[in-house]
Amino acid sequence: MGCIRGRAGVFLAVVVTDSAEVFRLGTSKAKENLAFRRYLSAHHVGDKPFQLIASEIQKHIDCTACASCCRQSVVSVNREDIENIASHLGATPDTVTRLFTVPDPDASTLQVLRSSREGCVFLEGNRCRIYEARPKACRDFPHVAVGTHSLGGRLSSHARWATLCPIIYNALESYKHVTCYNAHSDHEPGP
Repeated sequence: MGCIRGRAGVFLAVVVTDSAEVFRLGTSKAKENLAFRRYLSAHHVGDKPFQLIASEIQKHIDCTACASCCRQSVVSVNREDIENIASHLGATPDTVTRLFTVPDPDASTLQVLRSSREGCVFLEGNRCRIYEARPKACRDFPHVAVGTHSLGGRLSSHARWATLCPIIYNALESYKHVTCYNAHSDHEPGP
């Protein structure tokens, strides 16, 4: 754990970086995070402060120490992603499609990267074999860039990742403080 101070010395968080601890804490706060999402929606709180907090925290997290996203995500790939991977590997797009993707179970016209119990087909240890050519979904994860408004960048999507991603877990916890959220107040039943 360590403290992060953002711009102008504003205290952001005590950062939890251990993936097992993030999973334990994120799981224990699942109901609270759902209530927090509802609180934000009811109070029309914007996402830019969250993005700023998450971007600051992201600077202090070594994703290769975790790689949970690579172990847990289903990564959709489009034609451009496949062509980039193929170029990086010195293969044809058809070969990459055949060897490294499967049809998306939710949309048969789309492809997703193959994965196993160990994670993404391109994950070796905690490192990506195709890091320089990784798909857009991987490049953008955890979808916290300031000013972006994608499906993956919605707070409901972030709350899903609070058990797996130290960046998201810590950003959500900090954002609760910034928004003056109190899980034990009248607007939210306590534990």
